[in-house]
Amino acid sequence: MKLIVSLFILAIFLEASSVIWYSNYDKALQIAKNQNKDLMIFIIKKDSKKAKRIFVDIFQDEKISHFINKNYISVVSIFEDKNSYPIELFYTLELPSIFFVSNNDESFISIPLHGDIKKVDIKNSLKISQH
Repeated sequence: MKLIVSLFILAIFLEASSVIWYSNYDKALQIAKNQNKDLMIFIIKKDSKKAKRIFVDIFQDEKISHFINKNYISVVSIFEDKNSYPIELFYTLELPSIFFVSNNDESFISIPLHGDIKKVDIKNSLKISQH
């Protein structure tokens, strides 16, 4: 019983300290419109070491994840699955990539991030205090 309670508490902690992700772009866009939040789209290649590092080092940072969850609906899309996001809007060959877009018209609200993305890059794009 203690193990079950411990796992439940761990699950709550992990949920609280990481970004909430959607895998369906259209569903995420609808939720963003309903909640009046913008979108953050993270496009990755399958089995990407850079993407795994970003998930662990950046998107599990409590300050960053809290800010993102409060202000954005986040979508993770696999580059190889061209139907998982509107490629014509978010075309890139440099991966991983992060796009910040308006829920109103899907226009960029910040410069996209590409490649070896660091925590400071996310904080600067999101205008999160560095302290």
